[in-house]
Amino acid sequence: MFNSLMWQQILDNFHFIRPLWLLLFIPFSIVIYLRWQQDSKNEWQQQLPQHLRQVLTIGDSGWKKQLPLKLLSISMLVGIIVCAGPTWEREPSPFGEDKAALLIVLDNSESMLQKDLAPNRLERAKQKIRDLITLRQGGKTGLVVFAGSAHLAMPLTKDDSVFEPFLAAIQPDIMPVKGKNAETALPLIEPQLSTENVGTVLLITDAVNSATIKAFKDYFATSHHQLLVLAAGNKDRVSNEPLDLASLKSLAKKAQGSVVEVTVDDSDIKTLNSNIERHMQLNNESAMPWKDMGYFLLFPVALLMLLWFRKGWLVKWCLVAVIVFPSFYSPTTYAETVSLKAATNELVADVTVWDKTVHWWMNVWLTPNQQGQWYFNRFDYLTAAKRYQDPLKKGIAYYYAGEYKLAHSVFLQVKTGESLFYAANALARQREYVAARDLYQLLLDSGDLGKGLKAKVENNLTIMKGIVDEVNRMSESQKGSTDGPEESFELGDDKPKTGDGADEKVDAAMMAKEKLNADEIIANQALADKWLRRVEADPKYFLRAKFQLQLRAQSTDVKNIRTEEVK
Repeated sequence: MFNSLMWQQILDNFHFIRPLWLLLFIPFSIVIYLRWQQDSKNEWQQQLPQHLRQVLTIGDSGWKKQLPLKLLSISMLVGIIVCAGPTWEREPSPFGEDKAALLIVLDNSESMLQKDLAPNRLERAKQKIRDLITLRQGGKTGLVVFAGSAHLAMPLTKDDSVFEPFLAAIQPDIMPVKGKNAETALPLIEPQLSTENVGTVLLITDAVNSATIKAFKDYFATSHHQLLVLAAGNKDRVSNEPLDLASLKSLAKKAQGSVVEVTVDDSDIKTLNSNIERHMQLNNESAMPWKDMGYFLLFPVALLMLLWFRKGWLVKWCLVAVIVFPSFYSPTTYAETVSLKAATNELVADVTVWDKTVHWWMNVWLTPNQQGQWYFNRFDYLTAAKRYQDPLKKGIAYYYAGEYKLAHSVFLQVKTGESLFYAANALARQREYVAARDLYQLLLDSGDLGKGLKAKVENNLTIMKGIVDEVNRMSESQKGSTDGPEESFELGDDKPKTGDGADEKVDAAMMAKEKLNADEIIANQALADKWLRRVEADPKYFLRAKFQLQLRAQSTDVKNIRTEEVK
């Protein structure tokens, strides 16, 4: 689904990768013109009177006139365009670093408890958020909630398991200020999306006022991010606070965004995801090459060329050669495999013979790296990794196959800035955040990085530091909370951090404090699960306290600014 803004973006980005091929239009036009004139001047037809010529000649009038020449012209025209390489978007990054970032701004006011959507607007919005995160498959997603004030509930993260408990805890009673001021979320957008080339802000609400429309219009007039609005409500059902769809459409129009209404199926989520990815593809200023879209035009060219086949010995013998040539080769393993008596073994043998035949055929025509790319394009990443000889491509294939340990070990064999960056990504995928952070820092300290790669390393380093710092802050907030038998672990950057308190004798069932650092907790899955369970014990109260602290910090900043203005 394309809106007017996306069409404009496509037109702005449209160009040819190899524009010099377009010069062929000059000789092509001359040849077609001369050929057309030659066929039009048929001497024997010119000798016939006009009234007899139309009766005695067939197939030479109307759209059928010189039909082969017309089809040839169209085929060559499209072929030249294919060679020129039309494009309007870039290739996606093999590691998903160019995955579109999404910041969700969720209305958490009292009106979201209306039940025109079952069970209510807020719960339906949460359901849609979960479906969207699942559909995005690892894209970075953040969450801002607002009522009378706006607060950051979850910074950008790819970890759905961390995102889910905080999303479930969102309720209107955790907000420190009542009301509905979506414009208060605008100052929180740039700190989250500042490191992204392009991003999307998804506003989920049931109504906006004129002040909100003006604020969003001014913000997105100068922002390279896009605004999507999910209308949370049902305009066909009676409600005490009905859905104000007109105000949402006005907001989207003035902020150059689009509105999507909540549906009973997943069509709304698919539309949102398509718009998010399309915006990233059209506006991402990455180092990835432009995607050649001309290949899709080869299908109509092939269909047109089929019309040129006529009966003849050349076509017949080519067909015979295609059929007979593969029969000249018989794998030596065939006699051994088919000699097995069991039917199941015969079936396995046939599969083995076919695989070996395909492998032999690929060895004839393709290099190992080309074979790996063939399997990679068909999403058989593990087989691709086994075929690749290029260590970097082999590591990428292992990475896509989910074999992050193998990918990490292969990347370390190359020892280039790019391979070490990918190795750090593999560590992060294994939740070895501290090791990944250290490797990113090592890359920055080396200074031997290109501009594009340096920006990515800095971005990922900031994310890793944020994860470790967030873990530390959450661990610190749990000090003194001893409501029952539990375990508490404090996560430190390099050295263990312990909690304050007097020594006391406790039973074995009481809380056991252990001095562990980041490496120990993250390296031990059992300890990490226990630590996360403690953090997730009651995220609702955690968010309420967090929002109160954020509100106090915002009030302090405002007072300081006013004091400086007075001075």
